[in-house]
Amino acid sequence: MADPSDWLDLLHREAESELTPAETEALHALPDQEEVARWRLRLSETTAHLSALPPPGLPASCAQAVAAEVAWSVRLNAARPELPHSLAGAVASDIAAACQLQTQSIPPLPHSLAAGVVGDIRAARQLRPPPIPSSVAAAVASEIAWAGRVQAPAPALPRSVAGAVVARIAQPEAEAVSPPPINPVPVSPAASSSSVSGFVSPLKPRHNPAPLALVVALMAGLTLLAVTTVWPNLAAGALVLQTLLAQVSPLAGVGLALLLLTSALVSWRPGPVMQRFGAGAFALSAVLTLPALYSVAVHGDVRFGQNIVVSGSVDGNVIAVGGHIRLEAGARVNGEVVTLLGDVRRDPGAQVSGRVNALLGHAPDDLDALETAPPQGIGIATAAAFRPLLGWLGSAAWPQIFVTLTGGALLLLFVAGLAPTLARRQRHAPMRTLALGVLALTALGGPALALALAGLLGPALVAAALAVVILAVGLSVSAYDLGRTLARRLRLPVPDAVGAMLGLSAVAASLSEPPLAFGLALIGGAWGAGTLLLARGGVRTA
Repeated sequence: MADPSDWLDLLHREAESELTPAETEALHALPDQEEVARWRLRLSETTAHLSALPPPGLPASCAQAVAAEVAWSVRLNAARPELPHSLAGAVASDIAAACQLQTQSIPPLPHSLAAGVVGDIRAARQLRPPPIPSSVAAAVASEIAWAGRVQAPAPALPRSVAGAVVARIAQPEAEAVSPPPINPVPVSPAASSSSVSGFVSPLKPRHNPAPLALVVALMAGLTLLAVTTVWPNLAAGALVLQTLLAQVSPLAGVGLALLLLTSALVSWRPGPVMQRFGAGAFALSAVLTLPALYSVAVHGDVRFGQNIVVSGSVDGNVIAVGGHIRLEAGARVNGEVVTLLGDVRRDPGAQVSGRVNALLGHAPDDLDALETAPPQGIGIATAAAFRPLLGWLGSAAWPQIFVTLTGGALLLLFVAGLAPTLARRQRHAPMRTLALGVLALTALGGPALALALAGLLGPALVAAALAVVILAVGLSVSAYDLGRTLARRLRLPVPDAVGAMLGLSAVAASLSEPPLAFGLALIGGAWGAGTLLLARGGVRTA
């Protein structure tokens, strides 16, 4: 039998009814009809199976693409734009002109004009008008004014008393009843005023308030701009400060208000009655304020530039300036947790009776914490620069540094010869100097605190450093005055030098009792600072 590949095509065509008579006879003439019948059956079954299958999905329509192609074909076959005019003529003309110019010889240059130009420049310099001198109108006006004053009519001289003196000498002493009256000729007001104005009273310049008003307006605008920029930080800091002050006794607020009011009244009207009233008011305010301030300062944990880890119980506030605070699981804080330029990490189980406050930092583990945005931009660089300085401030031995600073200031005042003068001024007006010192320290401390809460650490640190220096210098003046008074009472030799040593020794000895050192530094520093201000202003003490 032939190869099935030869007659399978005939079977396919038979199924499609496309066989010719000759092909049909050839198919029937095959010797193995059973094999042909079997293949015919397979073909019919396969065709039936294929017919039962679902028709395949049509491909995506390409009508839109064809339509777009047709549209573009129509556009491209539209009327073509006309070509621009030919440039062949112009190019040929340029080439011909270039050839003609290259064949011609270069004309000779004219004679040089350099000498003539140099001569013109020299003539112009010689003919330039000379510079106009400065105006002499003001000097001429001043000369005319002074000439008018000098040439004013001189006052009339009084009449001569020589005749009266000779007659009095010639009279006998017994007949002398009274000396003849001397009636000087009155000087005319015009002559007197012109003479005084010409020789005594100089011209007073007019006061122009415009520069002062401009500077005040500029400062007010800059202050308003700064306040509006840092207002969120100020508001949050004020809320934290209010919470901290709520833990202080109300008597401390009364004492502080009494202190400021008394200082203002004594500085305004430093009379004897006001000074006696001020002494009692100052004593009462010290009794009300200093214990409360010291209790707030010593209770709790306050650190500068250092991190704080709380694992146990703390009775008071936990405050970190320039550092982070971590509250472990067993921490119990009976107060507020405050960080300035730092973060607060609170483990589960840590208890805080107050509120967690992260000023210029974050408190991610406490949803109820009060946060203010940390510094951005150049503020980050400023904060990074001040962190090492805050760390040094937190690790330094401040009592010893303050005593050393006070001793250095006292030595400078003593060597310069200013210490006795300042001591006498403080002793003659004690209440007024104390009042001025309190006002000066308040004027420095309030803005420094506001600047720190607003995130402006640079100005705040400068103001705080200035306040510390003023306290140290003022304490040196007060210590010198107290030591010299004690040395004179005891009749010790060289009371000035011995008094300085006694005063400085008393300040150093007070460090063993922190409450005493705290009160002595505040009162003595404010007292001496007021003395410095009073001596600087040249005010006459009462």
